[in-house]
Amino acid sequence: MLRKDHNASFHKTGASIFSRYRFVSGQTEARSALNRAAFDRLKAAQQDTPVLVFEADSRRRRWWLFRDEFYSDDDGFDAHEVKALLLERLSRRDRRVRRAVALMEQTDAITEAARQPIPDEVKAFVWNRDGGRCVRCASQERLEFDHVIPLALGGGNTARNLQVLCEPCNRVKGASLA
Repeated sequence: MLRKDHNASFHKTGASIFSRYRFVSGQTEARSALNRAAFDRLKAAQQDTPVLVFEADSRRRRWWLFRDEFYSDDDGFDAHEVKALLLERLSRRDRRVRRAVALMEQTDAITEAARQPIPDEVKAFVWNRDGGRCVRCASQERLEFDHVIPLALGGGNTARNLQVLCEPCNRVKGASLA
């Protein structure tokens, strides 16, 4: 299974052109280290293709670097397979993020609409149109303005979407379209 390894990194020793870079992940550490030029080539290559950075003989575990993230696998994947799996994972994450953003924007739009008061001229028009009575039971007591299509379902504060209902009829209707 291919897993992201948050503990993996390259530890730098030495200064400037004499720097050496050794792979480390938890208790696992590479015996050999890369010089600065080899490390720079590895960093450039891993932007396009996963690069095998270490293979532990004892557990058949291998570490890959791809787009500045470390991954380990114990299934013996090659670079092409690792790239396919990681791109599929990134694609799934991007779709999930796009859906979440769309839902958030939709919720914000509904909340925005819910905060808008019904304009007085619309209230007056609906009151006169419905005769100052509940459109369901004709009661003249405890009257309220009701959204035919609730704000939560995308309805607005227009005269076409409003009606006069008494409080009991409005509670029975709730946030439905009935």
